[in-house]
Amino acid sequence: MNLDKVRRYWGILALIVWGAAIIALQLIRVSPYGIDETAAHALLINWTVADRVVNPIVVLGAPDFRALLFLPLGAYWAGSFLALKVFMLLIFFGTTTLLYRWSREQWGDETALLASGLFLISPLALMQINAVGAGPFLLLGFALGAWLDRSYRAKAKALSGGYFLQLLLIVTVVSIHPAGLAYPAALAWEWWRNPIDRRQQKQFWLGIALATLFVVIFRFGWPALDWGVNPLFTLGDLVMGSVPGDLTPPHWAEGILPAALFFCVLFYARHQIMPSLFLRMLTFGIAIGLAAADHSWGLLVLAFILYVGTALLIRANNALGAHSFAGQRGFVMIMLFATSTSFMLGDRGYRSSIINESVDPHDEIIRTLVIQTEEIKDGFITSSQWPARTMLALKRPVFPLPPPAATPEALLQNLGKIDFIVFDPFDPRNAKLREQFATLSGPIETLVQQSRGAILKPRKQIEPSVSQSATQETQAQVK
Repeated sequence: MNLDKVRRYWGILALIVWGAAIIALQLIRVSPYGIDETAAHALLINWTVADRVVNPIVVLGAPDFRALLFLPLGAYWAGSFLALKVFMLLIFFGTTTLLYRWSREQWGDETALLASGLFLISPLALMQINAVGAGPFLLLGFALGAWLDRSYRAKAKALSGGYFLQLLLIVTVVSIHPAGLAYPAALAWEWWRNPIDRRQQKQFWLGIALATLFVVIFRFGWPALDWGVNPLFTLGDLVMGSVPGDLTPPHWAEGILPAALFFCVLFYARHQIMPSLFLRMLTFGIAIGLAAADHSWGLLVLAFILYVGTALLIRANNALGAHSFAGQRGFVMIMLFATSTSFMLGDRGYRSSIINESVDPHDEIIRTLVIQTEEIKDGFITSSQWPARTMLALKRPVFPLPPPAATPEALLQNLGKIDFIVFDPFDPRNAKLREQFATLSGPIETLVQQSRGAILKPRKQIEPSVSQSATQETQAQVK
């Protein structure tokens, strides 16, 4: 048997086994709930074009460039959430494969294998796959960016296809998450410290600046993100993940240990960061993404700890100089056993939430709206704080939440023909809007009030012309 030919297909075999295990163990949520708002917006662009309906870009604004990656889903599997999640499995496995190859070049097969295996079974990975989060795309963009830069420098041909591919990748990665700004920053640093020649250095600096400025202006930043999230809350989910529908308030103390572990790895690997383009991107991404420390940012931190920390742990274990297996790999095996056990416990809790159909509070209020309106035959219009996610669940037109008006009466006038309003009244960004809706308790009734969401319904008023004609008809009947 030719082992070289067999080794070529080990990756495909691992993908099939891993993906089949994820689906068979019911670790994938095949429903419109739990999807990231910006990802839902990008997905709707492709699905609506495929179904020849009005494009939601008119009311929801410009999507991020994940819409380009979702083109096959819109062309062949429009409306299929199973196809979406299988696509995410492929994206995540491809990302892990690139990380494995990078780690193998840096530290060897052992580090790459251990870190990649733990990364594939981590609860945060499952959460990002189900949420169609930005984390896998960020890591994929960083890994592809490092490979493209090396390929471009090997050919050293100015303004070749590799140059424009890197600019396109910058536009894609930056549009997804603010942590994506690490890619152009690290690439600009690379061309400052290691230029091929001055002319190509200026070409890259100009291209990087124009591409980054274009996407920031085109997207108007990242409007759907939650800014200023306490990073300790996110770091607390690195080991065990978080169970959808769990109303227990997060504790910042749970993130102290992962934060300490991250800074420990960062300190001992500080001399390896700047020479490696990918590691520089990852470190810059963690620093920049701290402004919006969501689970996508947490996936970057997890990748840094697993891949860099495993290499440092193996090196420290080797430094003991023992000749037995326990002495050479004792600490590594303890880490592997403890981490994998914690990950599996987190996966089990996450699987239970999927089987029980538990969702986050915001998705719960959207699901309640779907139940409330499923018997309505005529068309209706909804205004939602999460328009893309609500549109995926309702399969009807949804508009963004109206901004606060100068007066409650002006807000009522601005609502127009909207039939339902879905929002989180406890969100600090909705404080003024909540006060105005409370003032309009007469013309607007509260249908549902939940822990982190509410459904309001404007009472339809009779038009003045209709009311006047009805009054005249009643008076004529009395006479």
